[in-house]
Parts: sequence; C-alpha cells; structure tokens
Amino acid sequence: MARQRSALLRPLSWVGLTVAAFGYLAGLTPSLLPRPLLFLIALTALGTVLWYAIGATAQWLVTAICRRISPAPLGRAMDGPPQGTRWRRLRFVVPVLAWLPAVAFTPIAVTWQAEQQSALAMPHPLPSTFAVLGGTAVLAGLFLLIGRTIRLLSGWLGRVLSHLGPLRRPGRGWIGQAIAAGVLVLVGYLIVHGALMGVIASYAATNESTEGQVPAAAAGNSGSPGSPLGWETLGRQGRFFVDNPMTPADISEISGSPAVAPVRIYVGMQQGRTPQERSDLAVAELDRVSAWSREYLAIVGVTGTGWVDPDAANALEIVTGGDVTTVTAQYSAVPSWIGFLLDSRSTTEQNRALIDTVLRAWQAKPADSRPQLILFGESLGSFGTQAAWQADEPPLTVTDPISRIIWVGPPAESVLWRSYQANRTGGPAWQPVIGDGTVAQVFTSTAEVLTASPATGPRITFVAHPNDPVVYWTPSLFIRKPDWLSPPLGPGVDVHMRWFPLVTGLQVGMDLIVGGGPAEVAHNYTAETGPAIAQTVNPPGWTPQATERLMAALPGLDYQPD
Repeated sequence: MARQRSALLRPLSWVGLTVAAFGYLAGLTPSLLPRPLLFLIALTALGTVLWYAIGATAQWLVTAICRRISPAPLGRAMDGPPQGTRWRRLRFVVPVLAWLPAVAFTPIAVTWQAEQQSALAMPHPLPSTFAVLGGTAVLAGLFLLIGRTIRLLSGWLGRVLSHLGPLRRPGRGWIGQAIAAGVLVLVGYLIVHGALMGVIASYAATNESTEGQVPAAAAGNSGSPGSPLGWETLGRQGRFFVDNPMTPADISEISGSPAVAPVRIYVGMQQGRTPQERSDLAVAELDRVSAWSREYLAIVGVTGTGWVDPDAANALEIVTGGDVTTVTAQYSAVPSWIGFLLDSRSTTEQNRALIDTVLRAWQAKPADSRPQLILFGESLGSFGTQAAWQADEPPLTVTDPISRIIWVGPPAESVLWRSYQANRTGGPAWQPVIGDGTVAQVFTSTAEVLTASPATGPRITFVAHPNDPVVYWTPSLFIRKPDWLSPPLGPGVDVHMRWFPLVTGLQVGMDLIVGGGPAEVAHNYTAETGPAIAQTVNPPGWTPQATERLMAALPGLDYQPD
C-alpha cells in the first residue's frame, strides 16, 4: 500500500512541467466564443495535462534511450537522482522559467475575454488571475491523480493476471498488462455507454410524452382526423409542427397578398421502422392532400430531436402565400450533438430516402402542373439533406430539379459544404466563392442576405457565421491548422485567435457546449433564416418591404414554448 501511495504522489516530470506551460498558455487564448469561468478553467487544465503528458512521455523515451546507450550517467541525468547541485537547480529553474510568461499572460487573456464578450454581446462574469491559476492547478492535479490511479489499477491487475496459468511463464508479463488495459477500457466503455443509454431513454420518453400538448392539427395536416398518421405517435416536435401552421389571414397581413391555408406533413420515427418506410408514408400523405397541385413543395430536414425551426416553417408559408406543402420525417429523438457523435448515419439515411422518394413521385407527375421544389436544412438537418448528393456534384447539378435550396448553419462535415470550401474558386474558407458564384452563395450576416440580388434562377443559399463552432469544428482541428484561421479572419472571430496542436480542437469543441449567442452570433440564425428563405424563393410580387415585415413578424410567431 505504501508503494502505491508513493506511486500516486511521486514527483512530477520536470520536462512535463516545462511543456505543460505551453498547454496552459494555449488554453487561455481566445476561441470562437468567449467562455464562462468553469469552461475556461476546464480548457486550461486539459491543455496543461495534455502537454504535461507529452513532455513526460518525451522524457521517458529519452531516458530509456539514454539508459540503453549508456546506463550511467545519461539515464540518471534525465530521470534518476540529481547529479549535483547544478543539475538539481536546472530541473527546478527550467519549469519556473517556462511558467513565468504563462502566468504573466493570464491577466492579458482575461482582458481579451472581456473584449470578446463585449464584441459578441455574450457577457459572463470575468475571472480573476488567481481564480484561473488556482482553478487550473486544482483541476489539472485532479486529472493527473485520476490518470495515475488508472495506471496503478492497470499495473495491479496486470500483476494479478501474470500469476495465472500460462501467463506465469517468463517473458509473458506484458500479456497480463495488455489484458488489464483492455479490461479497464471495456469497463470505461460500459460506464459511458450505460450513461448515454440512460440519456437516450430520457429523450425517448420526452418524445413520446404529450404533456402540455392538446390535439390541434389543422385539417389536412398529418395527425388531423383525416390523416392515417396518429397525432400521438408523431413525436413531441412533430406535434408542435402540425398544430401550428400559419393561417391565411396572418400570411396576408405580412405578405400583403391573398393567401391560402398551407399544409404540413410530418412522419414520426415511431410510424415507420426504416427510413424508407417513413419516406413512403410521407409520399402517401402528399398524395392524400393533393400536394402535387400546389405551387410549392418544401422538403425540410429536421434536427436530432425532430425539431423544425418555427422561423423556417412560418417563413416558407408566408413567402409562398400559403400555397405550399411542407414535408419532413423524424429519425431520432436525441439532441443533434448526441445523434451526430453516436449515429450520424441516421440523419443521412433518412434525409436521402425522403428526398429520393419525394423526387421520384414528383417526377412521375405532369411537368407542366407539378409544384416547384424547395429544400431547407438547418444544422443537422443541413448535414443530413446534403448527403443526398455526392461531394463532386456542382451547384447546377444539385439544383436540378430542386431549384431553391437553403442550408443554414451547416456542420463542418456536411458533404457539399466541405467540398465547396475545399474547391472554392476564390474568397476565404469562411465565405468561399463556389463556381462562378451565380448559383451557390455563402452569407455570413443578415445584411449580406438583404443586399444580395434575389434569386431569379436556381439558387443554393448557405448561411454560416464565421464564429459558429458547429460550422467549423472537425476532428482534424487537433492536428492541423484549418483554412478558416488563415488571414483574413471572418467577422466575429477574435483577432487574437491562433491555432495550437491539440488545444484548438478542445477549445472549439468546448464552444459547441457553450452554444449559441445572440442573433447573428455562433449557431443562432434567427435573424437570417426568414430573409434567406425570402431571397432564395423570391416568388412573383415579393418585395423588400415584405421581407422587412417578415423579419419583424417572425419573433412573435415562435410557437414552441419548450
């Protein structure tokens, strides 16, 4: 037991401590969004521990090599007892010299946080230098202690296994260690998996619950008395969607033109076992409501919980004068970040099936009487709907036959968004010029959307904030500097932001948890969704004044209290 305690409390690696100062300093630098104190401390602690591990590992490797070359004195010089007063001082002075600038940088970093909060209108209580340093030391120490405990457990279990059966033979001790490590990994996996299953079960229960909801699906909508799709099994988000369509009177008041009653078709994940079954049900519903005789048919990709942005649904109905059927299908009940991490195939398979099935039905109708197609996807809905195409398909191919497409806040791994950024013909990565720039356009703000020429032909509209972590976080951030951090930086991105190995991936990943900010910041697209739909669909008779009325009306039309 004394041996285990000494292993837990053994001196820190002096090389690791020296390198850890870089991880701490990098963790302090700005990311896409300002961070609350706890998030900031978590990042500095993680950066410190990660780079400590790199330094300690490097010291161990050099020590091992030195001992093999010359067991004494090179090996002991790196890892063994200090060789005299001079070496002892050096092992103390080097980490101190490394940490002095890191400590001195802390108040500067706090000032940068204040400036970023002000610029993005995202106020948080500002931490003190002492709070950051003290919190980082405590949390980093805890992480280190946990790591050493896991290592001790692995070693103990490995020694136990090495005394069993054939593993007792000389030279086979490493097998016991490997089995022990595997057992610990498996136990960790089971713990995390069990926790996630519990979270998923809670969201599934929420999806099925009708608490606070009363059947009110408008005539013709899914879940109404004339629909074979039961209201109770539409899912919570589906019930909100079908129960709150725009009325012709409300549409006319905003658009300034006569309107008809729109129709909303929604297939819940419980109503079909597979993506294709749900897509077939959606087309059957389109047949039931004679959607093919309307002026417009809008396909919408939902987010992880099955949510349809009320601003998007309402704007589509207002802009089209209500002469539109909006159709979508649910594939999950968990938030988008869980769905993306655990099962991103669900959204791609469901949206691909829905788009393909609707297109086949649409193409079977007479060309002179079928509706004009619109596609809308936001966040994970954008990711899923883009999967209906291959990465190398140009905008003109993508818009045939869906001539009006709006993709808002596309995740970084979205197939077309990623391809168009990589193969841009001009502009920075955060606002790439796609092809000749006439069909596909990228907007970063409401002002850009409003000043752009409304579509007169096929159009793909991307709306993506340069400081939206959903749009720019990828695993490659841990090991490679992204194009979007090359000058010039996008609007809203802090001028002090830099890329650091490992740390920037953590920072932008933490920004995903911080979430959205006010309008036009991060993953909040409430200001751009309405005008982006208006400019892209651009029906006959639509005016800039109508767009202004639309933007003013949408905040009061949000029908979803939870």
